[in-house]
Amino acid sequence: MKFVVWLAIPCKALARRGFVVLAPDSICFEDRRKNRSGVEPDAGDWLQHYNEMCYRLVQGDTLMRRVLQDAALGVSFLQNHPAVDQSRIGTLGHSYGGNTVLFLMALDQRIAFGCSSGAACTYVCKMRSGTGIEMAEVIPDIVNRFDMAEVIQCIAPRPFLVVSATDDQYSKDADVIVSRAKETVATLGVETHLEHHRYTGGHAISGERFAGIVEWLTKLAQQTKEDREPRN
Repeated sequence: MKFVVWLAIPCKALARRGFVVLAPDSICFEDRRKNRSGVEPDAGDWLQHYNEMCYRLVQGDTLMRRVLQDAALGVSFLQNHPAVDQSRIGTLGHSYGGNTVLFLMALDQRIAFGCSSGAACTYVCKMRSGTGIEMAEVIPDIVNRFDMAEVIQCIAPRPFLVVSATDDQYSKDADVIVSRAKETVATLGVETHLEHHRYTGGHAISGERFAGIVEWLTKLAQQTKEDREPRN
C-alpha cells in the first residue's frame, strides 16, 4: 500500500520516491479560473478571487468553507482509490496551500500527517504588521475566538511540520505559534510530533526548504513502514 500526499503544490520528487500524489487546482487558480486556464497569471485573477470571497460573505458563507469542501473531496477520492492506504493520507502546501493545510488538518481527522510552508502567521501579527490576509482566511469574528496556535493544537497528536522563513511576512511569528501549540501537544505526550523548520529568506519556497520537506516526509514514511512491519 502507498504512503499518500494530497498536495497543494506539485511534487515529482515525492512521486519518484513511491508516494501517490494528488495535486488539484484550488478555486480561482489555474484551470479553475473563469477568465482563463493554464498557469500563466492574468490581470483579472485578483478581482476574481476577491469576488469569490465577497459573494459568499454576503450570503453568510465563506470562501474557506468551499476551499475545505473541495479539499475534503480530494481526501475522499484518495480513500477510495485501490492503490491507497486510507490510514496514510497526508497533505502539503505552501502559501495559499499552506493556509489550506492548516485548517484542513484541524478539521479532517482522516488526514494522518501534514506540512504547512509559508503560512503560519497569526491574524493579530498580520494586522499589527499591515500584512494582507489571504481571502479564504477572511472568516468573520475568528480573532475573537482563536488564532493559528489553536488551529495547530487541533492537529495533534498527528505528525505536523511547520516551515517558515526569517523575512517572510506570511510566517512572521511562526516560532511563537509553534511554541504555544507545543504546550498543548506536550500534554498529549507527543511533543516531537510537532516540528518547526525555520530558514533564512523570504516568502518564496527555496530549493533548500523544499528538499527539507521531502526529507521529512520520506523519513516519516519510512518510520511508518517500520512500525507496521511484523517483529519476530
